[in-house]
Amino acid sequence: MADVYPVMRLRADSPELVEQLGSKPKFWFRVADDAQSWLFKYTRENTGEAWSEKIAAEIAELMRVPHARVELAAFVDRRGCASRSFVLRENGWSLIHGSEILGGRVLGYDRTKQRGQSDHHLKNIFAAVDSVMPENTRFCHLTTLAGFIVLDALICNTDRHHDNWGVLGRTTEDGKFEQDMAPTFDHASSLGRELLDGKRESLLRARGVERYIRGGRGGIYWEPADSKGANPLDLAIRAARAYPDYFRPWIDRIRGLDMASVEGVVSAVPDSWMSDTARRFCVEMIRLTAGELSGLNT
Repeated sequence: MADVYPVMRLRADSPELVEQLGSKPKFWFRVADDAQSWLFKYTRENTGEAWSEKIAAEIAELMRVPHARVELAAFVDRRGCASRSFVLRENGWSLIHGSEILGGRVLGYDRTKQRGQSDHHLKNIFAAVDSVMPENTRFCHLTTLAGFIVLDALICNTDRHHDNWGVLGRTTEDGKFEQDMAPTFDHASSLGRELLDGKRESLLRARGVERYIRGGRGGIYWEPADSKGANPLDLAIRAARAYPDYFRPWIDRIRGLDMASVEGVVSAVPDSWMSDTARRFCVEMIRLTAGELSGLNT
C-alpha cells in the first residue's frame, strides 16, 4: 500500500495574491526554500474536489502525462489543494491560455465565453496549437495535447474549457519567441467528485457507473454545431480514430496501466478526506474507462 499523502498546512498569513481566474476562490502563497509560487484552491462543501485533483495528478504521473504538481492542503479550518506553479517567470516564461490562442486564430472566437463555447472544438484546438508551434516540434506538442484528452477520458474530467489548457511562451535574449506546451492542470471536476456516497453506492450496486461516465459533458466540442460539449470518453475515442498518430502512444500506455497502481494512488488519500465508497467508485470508473480505451484499434 502506498504511503498516505501528506497535507500541507498553511498559516493564516500565507495568502499573498488572490487569483481572479476561475469560479472558485483561490490564492497564491509561498513555501520556504521554493522559488515557485503555489496556488491554494478551496474545496466546495460536500465535494471531493481536493482528492480528485490530487488523484488526477498522480494518475497523470502513472501515464507520464506532463502535469502540474498537486498536494492536499488546509488553510486555517478549510480544506483544499495546492498546485505548484509550472511557469518559470524568472526565466521569462508566461502562460498563454487556450482562449488567447484561439482568439487570435479563429475568426469571431469569443474569448470571454467559457461555457457553451462551441468554437472550442477539437479541430480548432489542434489547428491553433499547430499554428503557434515551430514546425519541427508540432508533432511532439500535439501528441502531448492528445495525452491530456486521454487523461480526461480516463478520469472523466468535464472541465477542459479554453482556460484549462495553454502554451508556455517567452522571448529569448536574441529576440526569438519560443513556445512549449504547458503541462495539464485543473482536474477537480473529475472522478465523480460532486456525488454523495448514497448516490455512489446506488450506482455501484446497479452497475450504473458506466451510465454515469457516459452522461458527463466536457468543455471540448466535436463539431461547432453541437449543442453541448463532447463526453470526455467519447471525445477521446473519436479523436483517437481521427488522429491515430497523436493518440497511439497514450492508448498503448493505457493498455499497460496497472490497476494495482491505480488502487494504490486512490488508497493513499487520507481516510478523513475520502470515504471507502468514494474510493471504490473512483477505481471502478477508471477500470471501465481504461477498458474502453484499451480496446481501441489505433
